[in-house]
Amino acid sequence: MKCSCFSRLSRLIALIIKEFQIIWSDPRNRIMIILPPLLQMTLFAFAATLEVNNISMVIYDKDNSQISRGLTDKFENTPIVKTVYHVNNQQDMTSLIDRQKVYLAITIPNDFAKNIYRGEPAKVQFILDGRKSNAAQIVQNYATQIVNNYQSEILGVTPPTSKIKIDIRNWYNPNLDYQWFIVISLTGILAMVMTLSITALAVAQEKELGTFDQIIVSPLKPYEILIGKTIPAIIITLLDVTIMVVAALYLFHIPLMGSVFTLYGCITIFLLSISGVGLFISTLCQTQQQAILGVFAFMAPTVLLSGFVTPIENMPVYLQKFAYINPLTYFFRLMKGIYLKDFPIENIWMNIWPLLIIAFLTLSFAGWFFNKKLD
Repeated sequence: MKCSCFSRLSRLIALIIKEFQIIWSDPRNRIMIILPPLLQMTLFAFAATLEVNNISMVIYDKDNSQISRGLTDKFENTPIVKTVYHVNNQQDMTSLIDRQKVYLAITIPNDFAKNIYRGEPAKVQFILDGRKSNAAQIVQNYATQIVNNYQSEILGVTPPTSKIKIDIRNWYNPNLDYQWFIVISLTGILAMVMTLSITALAVAQEKELGTFDQIIVSPLKPYEILIGKTIPAIIITLLDVTIMVVAALYLFHIPLMGSVFTLYGCITIFLLSISGVGLFISTLCQTQQQAILGVFAFMAPTVLLSGFVTPIENMPVYLQKFAYINPLTYFFRLMKGIYLKDFPIENIWMNIWPLLIIAFLTLSFAGWFFNKKLD
């Protein structure tokens, strides 16, 4: 019995070593494993944000008074405004908007200062580029706040005092830094991409190279073949995740409030649930190209239904049901909870047990389908 167990273990270790050698021997695989996760994390962390900075705008000041020039100075001295164009006619302002040179166009009418001196409403026209709807809405809020503050300043009006004082304090992310949310979520997405890519190519590559028959006639059992294909993918992904965690801590200065061991335990369970999907795709496909297309077909709805782009509560009810069978949904909650909130054990368990069920189902289905294909 001991000899049989030792023999199985030695065969499994030999298959795992062989998988590492195959993955690492191909220069394209080495580049795919190391370079894309680091580039994507760096680029998306700075590019994927809902904040709007470096705003370009145009001002058409018809009044050209001291008060209107003061409003212009307020916009020019605002840190989020990069460029302010000044025009003397409507045609130039329209041209800048049409060529997408500016987000916002402001027209100050002739009677702007006169109405302020009279105590009458002074109107300012905002024209926003509707082709960039989200950015335009954010810029409008910025501009409205600047105009309201300037009005209070020149009129000497202060907000009404109240006996109730409201102090706003944001928990877990006091400065509402979007990089904290983006980097943590990207760690989950990139870990999923790496695991899917390696496992999806595992069997398909053997079929394409013609070495799959050699594995079938070997003493390895079907479940041993699947384990040998899964373990290298998880180990390689965990190494990449380690680089991402170090970057999050020391490059983006995101605090890790929870336990590192808890974090890696949750990541491993998540990778097991994804490995089953990757092995199923790999078993289903005959070529590596088909496997890559299968990975993209799975990734797109998984990311969209995870709450990364749109809150799950804002989705239609029928889509919310799909979101709650999505492993990435629970993994995002775990990552943000462990990183920023130091999740207690009961909250971790609430999100771990669905991942365990998904991992069991995906791996079991991949094993059943693999056996069926062999038969």
